[in-house]
Amino acid sequence: MTLVQAPRRFVILSGSRSGTSLLSETLNVHPEILCHGELFHPTPASHIKRQEGDLSVEEAVALRDRDPIGYLDWALTRPGVAAAGFKMWRSQQDAVCDRLLADEATLKIIYERENVLARFSSSRLVKATGIYNINSERARPGKLNTLVDFNRKAFLGYFDAHRALFAGYRARARGPVLDLTYRDVIETGFSRVLAFLGVAEQALPPQKQRLHSNEILSRFAEADRDAIRKTLAEIGHPEWVSE
Repeated sequence: MTLVQAPRRFVILSGSRSGTSLLSETLNVHPEILCHGELFHPTPASHIKRQEGDLSVEEAVALRDRDPIGYLDWALTRPGVAAAGFKMWRSQQDAVCDRLLADEATLKIIYERENVLARFSSSRLVKATGIYNINSERARPGKLNTLVDFNRKAFLGYFDAHRALFAGYRARARGPVLDLTYRDVIETGFSRVLAFLGVAEQALPPQKQRLHSNEILSRFAEADRDAIRKTLAEIGHPEWVSE
């Protein structure tokens, strides 16, 4: 009798507006990987990679609310793949996140967009445009050229929360951990992730395109740009004007 090996489980630990859709959707193209989106998103219909005969979305959400670990067991038990995972931020389900961080059998990918001004501007632009991401083959909507205002107090609070979030991930993580940045993926692709997950190396076409300019300063109203430069200099990251 041939025993079917359970897929290796992994979780992408990050925060919103970090480029995680680029990572998760592209990994899901690999024939040996199943990668859900945000399984603990409040409305997860577009995040669950369902297969024929699976629970309905409504049934899955009911299971999640009743038994979060049972829900993960259901979502990550899939035949025919070597690695199965998803992405989450701690704020979505802190108890489950902490349990996964402590579980040495779960592979952890701590995925950080180090340029916090890029994350901050992206979060403001989502509110202004309603566009979260676009597939690689789609035309870029013109309203993505919208400029946003800079709020110094809000940015500094966002910066502090970012540092605390990723410091917490790293402090709590046990077992295998891959520290990965958005820039790593943009500059070198997905090879490190594939090796970490123990699957075959192959070229993966990116499934999402960049929404906004890598000149981060240009995302803000021109009247705010001097204040942004001053704030970045004060926190020691003048380089964040671009990404």
